[in-house]
Amino acid sequence: MIELENVSISRGNFTLGPLNRTFKDGEAVILMGGNGSGKTSFLDLISGVLSPEGGSVKCSSKLSYAPQESDYSFFMPTVLDEFSYSLRGEKKEILVEHTKEFLSLVSLDKSFLYRSPFSLSGGEKRLLSIALAMVVKPSFILLDESIAGLDYRGYKAFRNLLETLKNEGVGFILVSHDESVLDLADSLIILKEGKIIFDGEPLMAMERGFVRKTFAYEKSMELFAFPILSFTQLLSRCTNG
Repeated sequence: MIELENVSISRGNFTLGPLNRTFKDGEAVILMGGNGSGKTSFLDLISGVLSPEGGSVKCSSKLSYAPQESDYSFFMPTVLDEFSYSLRGEKKEILVEHTKEFLSLVSLDKSFLYRSPFSLSGGEKRLLSIALAMVVKPSFILLDESIAGLDYRGYKAFRNLLETLKNEGVGFILVSHDESVLDLADSLIILKEGKIIFDGEPLMAMERGFVRKTFAYEKSMELFAFPILSFTQLLSRCTNG
């Protein structure tokens, strides 16, 4: 569980908050708002990247964070090295297999193992950042603009991942401008100029005109099938390896 109690922070003339919100374990939340509305700062406060100037953040969940700037997630020469840092202590052959499993979770294959993470495309970097965030087996994951820059295949893999997280009871807060993922959300939060102007079910937001009444893009996805490794299977393999 994550609890925000009168949380606020200021940057120049901009103030985010006060924020009062409890995120229950397993809750799927989409966070929307215009540029400069405070979405990234919202996640930074929850994750501890930023410290609130007022109020408090209490968290009993195991958090993981895939930031908007994916390069901030990387500091090793190869993709395999990135995973070896988080999975240190594993034997080489087991490490390689586990790395391939985490990559498959976001539709990246073994060809990425020995590539530099900094050489990947923007969409590939975002997917890799998410895979790395999953290594710690979070109970709640923060995803900042994770859809941006994804091609069709990457988008489909990301949707499948969100569905898997929901099915396995892993909570998430996803910052996104993409309305096609609203059907996956339990709650939608909309920020404007640092204030929460809506917090409720996505359908209610549509009825009130906050977002468009369409899932046409999501419906088109039903025409395609894209297999993805079960999160339970993945964690089981990592635990039993």
